[in-house]
Amino acid sequence: MPLQLDAFSGSLTERIVMAVQDAVQQRQWRAGEQVPSIRQFAASHGVSTFTVVEAYDRLVADGVLIARRGDGFYVRPRAGSGQIAIPRQPQKTADAYWLIDNHFNPADSDRQPGSGWLPADWYDHGGLARSLRALGREMQPPAHYGDPMGLLRLRQTLAGHLAAQGLPATPDNILLTQGASQALQLVIKMLVNSGDVVLVDDPGYCNLITLLKMAGARVIGAPWTVHGPDTAELAQLMQTHRPRAFFTNPRLHNPTGASYDQATAHRVLQLAEQHACWVVEDDVSAALAEPGSNPLQALAGTQRVIHIGSVSKTLAPSLRVGYVVANDEVIDALVNHKMLTGLTSSLINEQLALSMLSDGRYRRRLQKLRDRLLAANLAARHGFESLGWPVFAEPAPSLFAWVQLPPALDAVRCTEAALQQDILLAPGVLFRVQAEATPWLRCNVAHLAPEVFAFFAAAGGQQ
Repeated sequence: MPLQLDAFSGSLTERIVMAVQDAVQQRQWRAGEQVPSIRQFAASHGVSTFTVVEAYDRLVADGVLIARRGDGFYVRPRAGSGQIAIPRQPQKTADAYWLIDNHFNPADSDRQPGSGWLPADWYDHGGLARSLRALGREMQPPAHYGDPMGLLRLRQTLAGHLAAQGLPATPDNILLTQGASQALQLVIKMLVNSGDVVLVDDPGYCNLITLLKMAGARVIGAPWTVHGPDTAELAQLMQTHRPRAFFTNPRLHNPTGASYDQATAHRVLQLAEQHACWVVEDDVSAALAEPGSNPLQALAGTQRVIHIGSVSKTLAPSLRVGYVVANDEVIDALVNHKMLTGLTSSLINEQLALSMLSDGRYRRRLQKLRDRLLAANLAARHGFESLGWPVFAEPAPSLFAWVQLPPALDAVRCTEAALQQDILLAPGVLFRVQAEATPWLRCNVAHLAPEVFAFFAAAGGQQ
């Protein structure tokens, strides 16, 4: 039975926290019991999974809930209550919603090829520490709400970086957000109405697919190739369905690691113009792309293309700083949605991001990160070729490789077996629009430890 969120005041996250606390106090949710998963709670209450993640994290920090890795959340037993203890070895399973429910509670090891982030020691901890110290030395550290558009100096810095890639970016048409995830949510709120047809990459970013479905959109997948979407199929889909928008990830694609070539980029933009379809490019890995590759907005401008980016992928995920580049009308609408749903973004995070981007060592460190990722991709390809498992795209400085399992090996069952050894995999079914069965896995090349390849070899009967 859903909780009555409207009985409480505050932000949506705060209302969820208070509603759960009340349910525990009234023993509607009893001590020791497992509570609804993040996905289940979001679906039953009509809220975003990201909001539920934030609320559950607060409840864990407050001691109301306990997070059990691989098994979800439980109400914390009261001292001396005599409640049955939570099992120490929870059953670990994988299904089409596994990645969303377990994304923020991976195993405590480096064997996490299903994750979407770099290993902790790949980030610039020294740069972050320097920026934190510099911020702490300020006479008046930022304690107030920031500009609804985001920190002006950071927008100016980003405009310079983006203009170098050919984007028509200025401080006035850049909106800062709490990570690219909030940027996607805001664009969906502004652009998509219930019942609208939208196209997405297939395979594509699983959280985006979920957000669009929660908005009531009819989501249709455009098949993906090593050069980007299959433009012949895309043309047919646009002709048949007249979509409101095409959400796509053009560079270092999640989950395949492939990127658009120039011919595909031009054809996609031509089709969008022909069918009056918005293009929303999710370009969160742009900083990792090799210099010379162009975002779609650099080719078509802001009248048809909305550009979403992030600094979190390369600086630190904890900063949660993303941005949108769009025309004035779109930016004005997005600012209104941002203020209504979350007020301003974090001024502290934006100042830290500015400090790290302005560090003279940033460009050299970024090139080293590209080189390291490319080397990891080459090593991953060699490892998978030794198993006889095809890799979808050519090596690039991407986090991801899209790997095909042999016919006798089921991707979901393989994931379930890996979880029993605290190895985090991401089966391809998670990235399909209708959760269609597929023999592919998304592998984060930075997390492919020798133990992971040993597991793959054993699973494939090649030890």
